[in-house]
Amino acid sequence: MSIRRKRAEGLDVGGNWLTTYSDLVTNLLCFFVMLFSMSVIDAQKFEAIAKSLRSSLVNNTSMNGNLLHQNMGKRILTVNFVNPDDTGKKIVDNERYIETAESIILDDKERIREEKYAQVKKQIEKDFSELGIPDDLVDVIEQDNYLLVRLNSQILFKSGSAEILEEGKNTLNVLGESLKALDNNIIVEGHTDTVPIKTPMFPTNWELSTKRATNVVLYLVNELGIDPARLTASGCGEHKPIADNSTAEGRSKNRRIEFMIMK
Repeated sequence: MSIRRKRAEGLDVGGNWLTTYSDLVTNLLCFFVMLFSMSVIDAQKFEAIAKSLRSSLVNNTSMNGNLLHQNMGKRILTVNFVNPDDTGKKIVDNERYIETAESIILDDKERIREEKYAQVKKQIEKDFSELGIPDDLVDVIEQDNYLLVRLNSQILFKSGSAEILEEGKNTLNVLGESLKALDNNIIVEGHTDTVPIKTPMFPTNWELSTKRATNVVLYLVNELGIDPARLTASGCGEHKPIADNSTAEGRSKNRRIEFMIMK
């Protein structure tokens, strides 16, 4: 074999790396072109694609909307659309929170609950009026976290006693119908004035107020069928007055039973 032929063959073998190198450079060029094309988004085309996707998903009757309902998001991270002139000015903010379908459902539940409480409040006030109970002996007050129904103790009990009067039972029967219309928890609180009591059954006002609240709860459970898991009996004695205990009128207002219907 001639020396010239050997040199030619050697040159051919040594030049094969150029082919691989050129392929690598071409691939890198395509890769960076692809990255550049992805970094700039046409806002109009992007919105058109998004609308098309939404339309196809909503109109897909085989899904019946279940897929969208089960995959509701918490927030949306919006895309940073850049102007074609590469000024870098943002058309859309980077992050924007939106009201999701879940929050809408919660708002509807909140509205329905408030409407129901308003109806119960009106019904209780109407029932007390039809029973002929004087306005100064009852109060129905709506608070932020609960609906408060306040009954003067003389409607339900004799002085110094925790046995419910027959007239008091009639009042509880009417009130119980409204309470059964709700499924919320109810706290029944007994309150007294500051006049001391010392009897074999009730050594202090603590015992008297607690027993009164307990008897009311037992009546609601045993006679009206209200779920006992919803009810709590609490005795406060004379320690949560709403009026001045130095006057007879104030002491009368402080002797009371309160129903806190929790929201």
